[in-house]
Amino acid sequence: MSKTEAYRNPAAEAFRMPDAPTLTARVLRKSTMAATELKYDQRNFGTTSPMAREDAYLIALHLRACHDHDLYFDGRIVRPKNYFAGVTSISDLRQEPVADIRDPFHCIVVHLPRRAIDAMTDEAGAARVGDFRHEPGVSTDDPVVRHLLASLLPALMKPEEAQPLFLDHLSLALIAHLAHTYGGMTAIARLPRGGLAPWQERRVKELMSDTLQEEVPLSRLANECGLSVRHFARAFRRSTGTSPHRWLLQRRVERAGEMLGNRAISLAGIALACGFADQSHFSRVFTATVGVSPGAWRRANGVTSRGRGNG
Repeated sequence: MSKTEAYRNPAAEAFRMPDAPTLTARVLRKSTMAATELKYDQRNFGTTSPMAREDAYLIALHLRACHDHDLYFDGRIVRPKNYFAGVTSISDLRQEPVADIRDPFHCIVVHLPRRAIDAMTDEAGAARVGDFRHEPGVSTDDPVVRHLLASLLPALMKPEEAQPLFLDHLSLALIAHLAHTYGGMTAIARLPRGGLAPWQERRVKELMSDTLQEEVPLSRLANECGLSVRHFARAFRRSTGTSPHRWLLQRRVERAGEMLGNRAISLAGIALACGFADQSHFSRVFTATVGVSPGAWRRANGVTSRGRGNG
């Protein structure tokens, strides 16, 4: 989770609080979830704006008791139950929830799309879960959600200083707990012993791919996974069959192959863009990996100044 300007925040929009402190997470493929702190210290806030139907949930940790309010799901009124401080509520956004609030309130609301839940279960090797089991309008005492979301309060005070690794770990833990407790997630398939978890492997591969021009220290890669350098190097090889260094060289060669299709880019320019020390280093590694030199590859593939030729 981190602060992001571009994210459209359904919870903040519904409560007409566009500046509410918000943290977002994009740790599961392209899925996004967000945690927003909503606070109103006066009585008679009024009715929230209708939220567009979507396959997503609002998970709320109520930091302050809020008994005097009405809830509407698909236009039908529901009297809330158990809205004490510290409880968790779940709302299905396919039911267009609306609240008419008279008590002051303070809560952390997580917008959790179905695609984020599916991404987590897919990468964990577990079967996808169905609808969350919950009774609309009835809050429950969930110590795990309470402690996880309460730990976000310092980060919500200063979103720009939030530590990405901590927030991403927390997001994954929250989704896993919700999928298991309310979605009936079955046992997670075992990972290769000693290997990286899917999210760890994905994170370091993305980091290396996004920084081909740099030499990312092994210590940074290990830190991204929360592991020691020695443990990380061993786990990476177990999961991928190669070392981080060899994997990075292969990715650089792949990127160079893509760039060779444009004759407007010199071999020296490609070497620099892909993180090789110089053109000579690029040629040696490319030749050893592909079997031909970069120049020969270009000629064999009929590359012209406008891209690939016809022969």
